[in-house]
Amino acid sequence: MKRNFNIELEDEIFQKLHTLCRGDDEAIKKYIVQAIKHHVSKDDSSDSSEDKGSLEDYLNKGQFGSRNYGVKGQGW
Repeated sequence: MKRNFNIELEDEIFQKLHTLCRGDDEAIKKYIVQAIKHHVSKDDSSDSSEDKGSLEDYLNKGQFGSRNYGVKGQGW
């Protein structure tokens, strides 16, 4: 389902979009939608990368040469 959403843009941003899209209002709308989709999908993927970071932090907590380090799958 599509919904209408009106936003107010600063004049500088609007001028940049207007120039980029050569004054085509439909192209401006598509550009804004694509930018939002990209940003939202980027946020979703950053959540999973945080999980990977926490796993890496977990693995790095172990001491080299200790059993704990080996149990975590490293150092043996």
